[in-house]
Amino acid sequence: MKRPKKLVRDIVYLLTRLTALVISLTPSWFHSLFSRFLGNFAYLALAGSRNRVLSNLRIALGKEKSRSELSRIAKKQFAYIYMGFCEAVRAVKLSPKKFANLVKIEGEEYLKEALAKGKGVVGVCAHFGNFPLTLSGLTSAGYPVNTMIREQSNPGMEKFFQELRRKLKIAWIPKYPLFASIQNSMKWLKKNGLLCILMDQHSGKGVTVDFFGHPVFAAIGAATFARRMDSVALPIFSLKNPDGTYRIIIREPIKLIKTEDVRKDIANNTACFMKIIESFVHEYPEQWFGWLHRRFR
Repeated sequence: MKRPKKLVRDIVYLLTRLTALVISLTPSWFHSLFSRFLGNFAYLALAGSRNRVLSNLRIALGKEKSRSELSRIAKKQFAYIYMGFCEAVRAVKLSPKKFANLVKIEGEEYLKEALAKGKGVVGVCAHFGNFPLTLSGLTSAGYPVNTMIREQSNPGMEKFFQELRRKLKIAWIPKYPLFASIQNSMKWLKKNGLLCILMDQHSGKGVTVDFFGHPVFAAIGAATFARRMDSVALPIFSLKNPDGTYRIIIREPIKLIKTEDVRKDIANNTACFMKIIESFVHEYPEQWFGWLHRRFR
């Protein structure tokens, strides 16, 4: 059984490398067509993923959108996933000027004010738009940015994505071993760095919060770090514009609840963070990749 599994992993890795090569050798107009083609193919061929996305969409948005509208959102999301990959690969070869035109920061004053406090900044983030370009864009603008990333189970894919992150000048902290990850994250915040945390996926070790009127488990890392390190918590999201460029949207600091009940504070702050994410998902549902995961259980 191990050999077929390894073969599948090797094929996925080689196809990814081949796709990246094609992207690097072709013009940007081709990437849009290529992404739509792959997105439509995946929507039709990957029944399990398609059904999961549609099920999540019906639970969250079914009362206000028709089935045809939900299907259109799902199809757009599949295309966005491939387009995001194309753009990340293409961004490696862009000059600093062209990259600055591709990714612009909105609300930068909030980040500057937060860093001026000197206690680090926790970025409350989600799988929106193009997260790698968000990290690369903030780094290119001169900000000390780091994030926590779970390594891929496929060694070849992990090697590929590490190479891509390095080329995009993205710093990261491996999520495991967890103790070392937590220690390194706290050291980063002590150095007054920005730690961007993706917290929109299911976490069985998290807390129960409301999300689109349904109870879900949410990760407590962002709220825990912000409270323990007395860091500023900033909502940071990436959104794709109609012209193909990206906005890194930074919102005003989140007012954290801080009492003598640490656990309750972390739960309440996490719930607040998820409400902010929900507002973005509601407004830009086709750009949130969380639909692909079992968010409602």
